[in-house]
Amino acid sequence: MPEHDPVIRLIIIERLVKSTVLFVGAVSLIAADRLGYLARWADLVQDQLELSADRGVITRVLAWLVNELGHLPPHVTVVALAVILYAALEATEGVGLAMRRRWAEYLTVLATGVLIPFELTEVVAKPTLFRVGALLVNVAIVVYLAWRKRLFVDV
Repeated sequence: MPEHDPVIRLIIIERLVKSTVLFVGAVSLIAADRLGYLARWADLVQDQLELSADRGVITRVLAWLVNELGHLPPHVTVVALAVILYAALEATEGVGLAMRRRWAEYLTVLATGVLIPFELTEVVAKPTLFRVGALLVNVAIVVYLAWRKRLFVDV
C-alpha cells in the first residue's frame, strides 16, 4: 500500500495529537477536583483564555464550589464530557484517515467545516495568534481534503 501524501500525514498527526491533548485535559479537569487543584487550574485557564477583567472571580467561585460541595460542579462535568466526545471525534478522524477510509475524509471536512464560522466569529471578536492560526489550519484542511480528494464532485 502506498504511503499517505505528506499533507494527509500532517492532518492525521494533528488530529491524533489534538485528540490526546483534549482527552488528557478533560480527564485532568475531573481529576483536579478530586485532588483539590481545581482552583489553581481555573486560575491558569482564566489567565490563558482571558475570561474576565477581574481575574480572581472564576477562581474564587470554583474554589468555593469545591469547598462547599466537595465534588465537581455539574456544569464542569458537562464541559469535561463534551471535551471527551470532541476528543473521540478527532481521534476517529485521525484513525480513519490513517486507515484510508473515505468516510473519514468526509467526516473530517464536515466536522471541521461546521466549526469554521464559530472560529471566524471568535477571531473577529478577539483576534489572537492562536485563534488565527487554528482558523487558518482548519480552513486549509477543509479546502485541501475537499479539493485533493474530490469529495463533493460527481465522478
